Amino acid sequence: MKMSRREWLALTVLAACARRKATGYPGYALIATSGENSIAAVDLTSFRLVKQIDVGAPPAAVIPAQDRSLVLTPSTGSVHVVDADLRRASVHRLADQVSAIRLTPDQRHVVAIAAQSRELILADATSLNVIRRQKLEAEPVALDVATTPYAAVSTGGAVELFQLVSGQRWRAQMPGQAGALRFRADGQLLLVASPSDHSLTALQVPGLQTIAELPLGMAPENLCFNADAGQLFVSGEGMDAVAIIFPYDTLEVEQTVLAGRDPGVMACSANPAYLFVASHSGSDVCILDVNSRKVIGIVEVGQKPVYIAVTPDSQYALILDELSGDMAVIHITGIRITAEAHREKSGAALFTVIPVGAKPVQAAIVPKPLV
Repeated sequence: MKMSRREWLALTVLAACARRKATGYPGYALIATSGENSIAAVDLTSFRLVKQIDVGAPPAAVIPAQDRSLVLTPSTGSVHVVDADLRRASVHRLADQVSAIRLTPDQRHVVAIAAQSRELILADATSLNVIRRQKLEAEPVALDVATTPYAAVSTGGAVELFQLVSGQRWRAQMPGQAGALRFRADGQLLLVASPSDHSLTALQVPGLQTIAELPLGMAPENLCFNADAGQLFVSGEGMDAVAIIFPYDTLEVEQTVLAGRDPGVMACSANPAYLFVASHSGSDVCILDVNSRKVIGIVEVGQKPVYIAVTPDSQYALILDELSGDMAVIHITGIRITAEAHREKSGAALFTVIPVGAKPVQAAIVPKPLV
């Protein structure tokens, strides 16, 4: 009898669960299932799907915001409010189409970019009323916000920086096509990826003067800070490795570490300090010990892992599989670090696999309301 991939994964999960017990996390994983036009809510105490929240269009992002969550449906240009009881409380349209949203660290404002109208939108986080619209010089590619009141947008061959209080703006031309970007934790440096040039550029904030240009062995498509934001991990096409950069020290590529096959999206746990790296073209997740820089596990998670989230207590890594419609769960504190695990890369296994709906693309972890 031929066994399906999901059945094989289930057997692997049962074997892993038999070896160890685990307590859940007191919260929910809210998962944007774009093939269902809904948000899937998974109870992380019982690890089961408890609700599908209809949002009427394909969702692309879920952002926790105090006692509620904000859901973006790009095609309608709308932000939906999901309350603590997992109900869609309201919907607010920001533009014809919105490609990305971010919540400022003080949770007072929502920042959005609209590709069609080429604008940056600042809205009040509580009412979602638009405060300001500012035109961009080209179609936006990526967005990030800083702990200081700044937002940065990559627009093709340039980067535009906005002071969110005053509306003042700066612009810098890039040597190549600007892609993903990230502010350093103190907001004083902006790191801009250029996939076409295989490089990363560090710009001073707010003047956008170039501080350093770092050549890379791969196209920098995925940028991920570790838990204390003291290290930046970079992955992308061109190398089966992850580049490690220390943004507070001398700006250079400190080390390039082999990390599975065709590294893609990443996420980092705090304690233990592990980096989870999904294969872009494969079906596994590679686990790297951040301190030793060694691979301690390679776990089969389905068909096409596209997003990884880690629970705030660093107990579980949640991996979304776009093709199978599942969420695979790795029990982080159950990973065995032994000489055998280092040698055979078998120190981790799946904890469970949960069907969540068609085409899951992004997830957020929110606490359960206090009773």
